[in-house]
Amino acid sequence: MEDLHKTVQLLLFVVEGAPRTSAAIDNVRRALSAFDARAFLLEIVDVFDAPERAIADRVFVTPTLLAHGSTPRLVGDLSETSMLNHFLQSLA
Repeated sequence: MEDLHKTVQLLLFVVEGAPRTSAAIDNVRRALSAFDARAFLLEIVDVFDAPERAIADRVFVTPTLLAHGSTPRLVGDLSETSMLNHFLQSLA
């Protein structure tokens, strides 16, 4: 039987140690807890460790959350829960 469940890969681009990084990570993890654990796969990418990935995904500001292969993105500490939830629901 075919598994109809899709998993969306989320990329959160950050700069480790930057003031808004830990808030963004906490906020996205909190928001993801409302979804099926299989709905999203979150990868945190430090732009200093992987600058080529940031360039490839056209990320010029951190924190930036995006879905792999998708154009919409959120920028900032992701504290606007309504925007974050709407973003995630549109991908699920």
